[in-house]
Amino acid sequence: MPIIDTPLTIENLRHLELRERFRDDWRLNPEIYWPFLRPCTVKLLLVADGGLDFSEGDFGLSTFVRSLLAMPGRHARFEITLAHINNVAGSQLMSAETRVAQRIPSFKFDNAAHFGTGMYDAVFLFGIDSNFGGRGAGYPSDRLSDNELRAVTQFMNAGGGVFATGDHGSLGRALCHAIPRARGMRLWQSTPGVGGLDEVSMGGARRNDTNRPPGTSSFSDQSDDVPQTIQPRMYARRNGLFRYTYPHPLLCGPRGVIRVMPDHPHEGECVEPSATGANLNFGGALGAEYPAAIDGGPRPLPELISTNSVLGGTRSGKDPTQSQTFGGICAYDGHRAGIGRVVTDATWHHFVNVNLIGLFNDSGLTPGHVWRNGFLSSASGQAHFEEIKSYYRNLAVWLSRPERIRCMNSRLYWTLLWDERVMEAVLTATDIPLAKLDLGAIRLIGQHARDVLGRFAGRCQGVRLALDLLYERLPPLIPEIDPWWPEPDPLREKFDGVEWLDGTQLFDIAIGSALVALREAFPEPDEKTVRKLEGEQIEKVLREGAGTGVQRALESMVASAELLASVSKITAAQKPRKKR
Repeated sequence: MPIIDTPLTIENLRHLELRERFRDDWRLNPEIYWPFLRPCTVKLLLVADGGLDFSEGDFGLSTFVRSLLAMPGRHARFEITLAHINNVAGSQLMSAETRVAQRIPSFKFDNAAHFGTGMYDAVFLFGIDSNFGGRGAGYPSDRLSDNELRAVTQFMNAGGGVFATGDHGSLGRALCHAIPRARGMRLWQSTPGVGGLDEVSMGGARRNDTNRPPGTSSFSDQSDDVPQTIQPRMYARRNGLFRYTYPHPLLCGPRGVIRVMPDHPHEGECVEPSATGANLNFGGALGAEYPAAIDGGPRPLPELISTNSVLGGTRSGKDPTQSQTFGGICAYDGHRAGIGRVVTDATWHHFVNVNLIGLFNDSGLTPGHVWRNGFLSSASGQAHFEEIKSYYRNLAVWLSRPERIRCMNSRLYWTLLWDERVMEAVLTATDIPLAKLDLGAIRLIGQHARDVLGRFAGRCQGVRLALDLLYERLPPLIPEIDPWWPEPDPLREKFDGVEWLDGTQLFDIAIGSALVALREAFPEPDEKTVRKLEGEQIEKVLREGAGTGVQRALESMVASAELLASVSKITAAQKPRKKR
């Protein structure tokens, strides 16, 4: 219940309670109120091993799972399967959580009942074991079997996404270190590092200790409400026409750039792979590990998208640290190569309960101690927690198959059109065809839509929505407007340091045009109409609408440039007047 300064009557309290209940139901189960428009189902497989599980304990991932199950917006719902390499108890697979779709103990990737190429959209791997034990004949102790690796590779090559993480040295090595692409995007064992000191040790001076506050901090400060601050990689376009800067979509939330993560006294480390020319073979050839791009651009490769910092003199009950930085998150956009995306994270301590909501066994702590409730201990901690949860949800969306992302995008457009009513916020009449609307009105519709979208889907989502519609319709434009495009266009060579146009207006016009075209094609949100959302018809309408709007915008730019060029010629040819 929210805090209300004005006293409420019993009747008004009841109204407020019903309103809050409606909001929760509408957010989590919109099909109750709009039965013919269901969110896109994104199927996630979460796998853990050893002492990691999905329980309510310190090394449980239950808080992470619930953050995905409480996905805001009405464009996506995550259907979650929890699996464990070992034969664990039901409580370790969240047996009391009714929203979990399936639970699989003694999981094996080569068991057709457990895993298949098209069974899931993304797989999350949380490994703690350095060596397996007791998996049976044909299953190595130090990695997944060749049959399992073949199944995972086929899944990835068919568009499925993979997330993988461990902790410091070799924790997680058995589950993750042989997974294609992920194997080179993180350190899966100790390394000599600077001066022969292990970069991913538990207690050495070069350990990746991110605990805050620094100095004489305690080990258990990882359970307080103070996060570490990370440095996201920023992507920009500056070419004389456009200027904007964004983080990677994984680190872009409703509040803007995500700059915090849970802290921990000895994290692992993400890296960009040094060897990228391998061909995969697990019982048969499976193609290049890093294939060429299918979009005409350069070959996509993994890149560090965030850097974490170790503050000098941090103890956490260990030797004082040396100041340093290390890779926090590494991401690979396989969609540009026609395969699945991959993400690695420095540690699963960014995801487990002890680093989020406090110590499970808190009997020795005084009431109100910050270690008891973690980020839930204060308003500032809760705000940080919301940022972290945005990262979790971004992972699940970004790693999804392209077809799932297209489905989510179409739902977002439908929500903007009929739930948020962004056209009504700009126009006095909403039945005006796209061809008869001026660019100014279209831009305002898109601007309003991006603002609304950013509040629940992240501030980068509007840019991604626009770009996804323009890739096929206006491919030559993409290198100049996509901030995440890997290489600058030759036009940039002529850039003299001054931007003359606001490029974000193109995104607004693309989204606004798509919405107007959608309303024109589907004037009523009835069940018959919504059935068409499942096919390609809505995507075609959105693409053509966005393309038409952006083409008009470019023509307007050219006309303005021609006017400026003519003025420039006149002024250049004009002779200066003589002084009288």
